Amino acid sequence: MSQDVILPIPAPISDRLGTADADQGAIYFEKNCTGCHLFEPELGDSTGPNLSNVVGRDKASRPFPNGYSKTLLGLEGNWTYEDLNTFLSGPAITTPGTRMDSRGAPDETDRANLIAYLRTLSDDPVPLP
Repeated sequence: MSQDVILPIPAPISDRLGTADADQGAIYFEKNCTGCHLFEPELGDSTGPNLSNVVGRDKASRPFPNGYSKTLLGLEGNWTYEDLNTFLSGPAITTPGTRMDSRGAPDETDRANLIAYLRTLSDDPVPLP
């Protein structure tokens, strides 16, 4: 008999984004994400895909020479604030099969700040809810 697996889903982040600190998110990104991700479009990719314009972009749609996992390729739709919230709360836990083995941003404040920062990397930022 198989057991049902219930994946963790963090509390909604939308209400926190209006007061999130993108500058703190930039510091978090620099300390925790730049080992694998770049954010300047002209720099291309690193171990992970470039994150410029990630908010609102179709999931696993940016050309990425290292290839996306089957898990990410199977995700539909655009990266919404809530999708990023879930994914970044613990990529390996919330999205089993992803190649991102980072712990993500388990702290809700750090995650809100990081998402606010990722929003600033968009040429045409998705409006806050």
